[in-house]
Amino acid sequence: MKAVNLLLIGLLIFSSCSRISEEELWSSAEKNYLEQKLNEAINDYREIVKKYPKSTKADSAQFLIASIYNNELQDFRNAITEYKKFTELFPNDYKTPKALFLIGFIYNNQLHEIDSAKIVYEEFIAKYPDDELAPSAQMEIITLGKDPSELIQPELAIKEETQKAKKSGSAKAKK
Repeated sequence: MKAVNLLLIGLLIFSSCSRISEEELWSSAEKNYLEQKLNEAINDYREIVKKYPKSTKADSAQFLIASIYNNELQDFRNAITEYKKFTELFPNDYKTPKALFLIGFIYNNQLHEIDSAKIVYEEFIAKYPDDELAPSAQMEIITLGKDPSELIQPELAIKEETQKAKKSGSAKAKK
């Protein structure tokens, strides 16, 4: 019986010593990120979300996972998965609209999946009509599938016409 008690006490001490704090995980993740050990950073951030889901850093950790996949690794499928996970885990977070917008942006601009992008942008506008990104989402819907050169030409034409009108107006005023 004493042996069992000693074994249980030993396991309890061992398990409490091996538990890494949220701050230690965060520091490790930041260090790994700065050293460009991106997969290790992702793993540390995942541990924060898993072990400390109600903490003040869990939302940032999940968002950073998605951002690393999107920006550094350019693994767009995993970025979408992780941004979706963010929106599910933290639906009321101030970064949730941005995460949803980025899902649509990746579908449109990286993966060229126009139908998926449109669905996400429409969901964004329905959920966050007053968000600062709502006009961008509306513009993205309007320009879905269009060649960027098509979009630039009308702006240039308007600019040129505006400049011509100013010049002719000032020339008439001089006469």
